[in-house]
Order: sequence, then C-alpha cells, then structure tokens
Amino acid sequence: MRKRLIAIIALIVLGSMMIFASPAKEKSAETSGPIELKFWSLFTGGDGEFFNAMIDEFNASQNEIHMTNDMVRFDDYYTRLTTALAAGTAPDVIVLHQARLINYVPSGTLLALDEYISDDMLSDFQSAPLEACRMDGQLYAIPFDVHPIVMYSNKALLEEAGVSEIPQTAEEFLAAAEAVKEKTGQWGSLIDNTTGTYKAYTLTRLFVSLVNQQGGSMLTDDLSAAAFNNEYGYNALVNLQMLVNEAGVNPNELDYDAAMNMFKLGEGAFYFNGVWATGTLEQTEGLEFIASPLPPFMGKSAAWTDSHTFAIPVQKNQDPVKVEAAIKFIDWMTANAHLWAKAGNIPTRTSVLEGAAFNELPYRADYAAAVSSVIPNPPTAAWGEIYETLSDLLESAVTKNEDPATALNNMENTVNEIISHY
Repeated sequence: MRKRLIAIIALIVLGSMMIFASPAKEKSAETSGPIELKFWSLFTGGDGEFFNAMIDEFNASQNEIHMTNDMVRFDDYYTRLTTALAAGTAPDVIVLHQARLINYVPSGTLLALDEYISDDMLSDFQSAPLEACRMDGQLYAIPFDVHPIVMYSNKALLEEAGVSEIPQTAEEFLAAAEAVKEKTGQWGSLIDNTTGTYKAYTLTRLFVSLVNQQGGSMLTDDLSAAAFNNEYGYNALVNLQMLVNEAGVNPNELDYDAAMNMFKLGEGAFYFNGVWATGTLEQTEGLEFIASPLPPFMGKSAAWTDSHTFAIPVQKNQDPVKVEAAIKFIDWMTANAHLWAKAGNIPTRTSVLEGAAFNELPYRADYAAAVSSVIPNPPTAAWGEIYETLSDLLESAVTKNEDPATALNNMENTVNEIISHY
C-alpha cells in the first residue's frame, strides 16, 4: 500500500512539473530570435547604397543579430545625434566622423571599448586611424575607413585637349584646364563652390589641403587661434578664386550634385571629391576616368581627410548582451570593408587592404597611397564648427570674388571668435 501511495504521489509531482514546464517552454520560444539592434546612418550620398547593401549582407550572414538601419540626412545628423546622446536615447551603434569624437567623449556619452574588443581584432587595424580614436588612453570608436579628397580626370577630354600627363603643380593644372576649355568646349575644372545639396565643403577641403601643401596649418600649435591669414592662406584662396573668376575654367555657383552630374556626363575634365565618389562614378556607362591622390599643387603632398568610425552610445540601461552584439556587428563590418571600398573608401584593417577582394577593385590602389600624406584634423572641439563656417565664408569669397585679404581677415576673426567659445 505504501509503495502504491508513493507511486501515485510521484505521478502527481511529475504531472505538475509537466504542466508548469509547458508554459515556460512556450515563453522561451516566443522570446527566441535574433538580438535586435538599431543604427543611425548619415550615408545619404553616393555611398549610401553600398552601406545599405552591407547591412543587408550582415543580416543575411547570420541569424544571431538583426540590424535595423535608419537613414538621417547629413545636415541634420549631428544635431539629432547630440540630442539623443544627451537624453540617453541614441541607437545601439552610431557612426561618427573621427574629427567629431572630441565633441562627445568628454561628456561621457560614448562607451569606452577597450574591455570589449580582443587584442587579435585590434592588431588587424592600421595604427594611425585606430590611435586617432583614442582619447586619454581609452578607445572610444573603431575606424571603418579613411576617405581623403582626391582628383578625378576625364580621359577622353584630356586626350582631345592634348593633355598627356596628370598635372602636378598649380601652373600645370591651370594650363591643362584652359586647354580643355579651349579645345573641347567643356569645363576644365569642376569644383563645387556653393550651397545646394550640401554646404560648399569641397572648398574647405581644398583650402585646408593647399595651405598644408605649402607648409602651413589651419590653427596654431596650441589650437588657440587661426593660423592661415598669411601667404599660405592667401595663395590658396587666390588660386581657388582665379579658377572661377579670372581664368573662368570652373563654373561659378556650382553645387555638389551638379558638379558630380557634370563630370558623369563628360562636361568637365578635372573633378574633386572624396574617395566615396568612386563607386558612383564607375557605374556611369561610358565614363572613362583616372582617380589619383590630390596632386601637390603648391609644394608637398598633403590632402584633407577624415575617417568614419563606429561607436557605441552609453544608454540609460546598458544591456551587455546588446553591447556584445554591437561589437560583433562592428567586427563584421570592418572585416568585410572590401564591400565598403566599392563606394571608394579606403579600409583600415590590414587583412582587407592586403586581401584579393580589395586589390581586385579598380582605381582604389591608385589612390590608397594618399593615406600616407593625409592631414589630421585639429584635435579641438571647435573644429567641427570651424569647418562648417569656413565652407560658408569660402563660398562667399570665391563666388563673389571678394578681395582676398579682406576675406582672410574675416575668416580669421570668425575662427578666433568660434575658438573663444570652447
């Protein structure tokens, strides 16, 4: 009887366990699935389609993590991001230009990454772009690329104009541009110089490059004042003004999109943009072009550059599972940056730079060497505002052909005023 009672009790207990086990199993099934991450992208130009394709390929490559990518217009990106970071409501992963890191790290809104990333992963990165992501000895971002300004040349127009070599000095460039306009009827140069789709950033990038090519710099060594109101800045500004006004080889009031479209249509010989334009240009049927590092027009080789980096925001309730997933996403994106190089950007991981997938791409190897002569952004929180403001001031100076000395004085005073507020 006792044995029978024990057996009955055992059956009751077993049945109870099965009853309670079923809902638990069902709940686990309901909550299973990939870790959902959110990302904000500022890639709305020609490189946007390549980045979106990478997100899709990452999601398809595994079933552990699913990344949702929200596009934010570049002009609004940093304003929206700053607000979200301050409120602790930013997405799980963000992209930042390396020059902007200094604007966010001191406020404690970005997660220090050192404890989350393996030494093996870090050892694969080129040291210069990686070290640029460190502040106060800690790593706050991972570099995705390096993207200097380069020069694109239309092969057919140069051949028709009798220009057999890529110009290397300012004088050679002007002569080649004039020959193209005279013999082909097309523009010799396509430098966007007015606000349309974006600010006139190309003017700032070229001005920074030309000043540095002469041995100058944009700010003093202690970052306390402007340092370009001198012969270096004068030569750079006059050269940009002359192409549009005196020589007339470059259209006036040309915006970013128009410059790109004109080059694609064969309406200009020399076009200046970041390497991110390569992917769009090579998809243009019938366009044969050369992509080369920015020539040393005014002396030594030097070119403006920046770097896209990945960072992880500090959240109100930081989920370690999502942080780990975000690191895996960043690792995959940087390790597969040959896909990003299709847009034209230069990868930062050695394994990618030395890999067949990258080196089989046309054009990229032609300007990858430009990385050795890129100009680091001044390490001051004021630089972002200075960069954008100079675009407006240079637009006015070039399109209105302002007196260069007066324009430089105005630029210097404005930059010093900006610095005084930081």
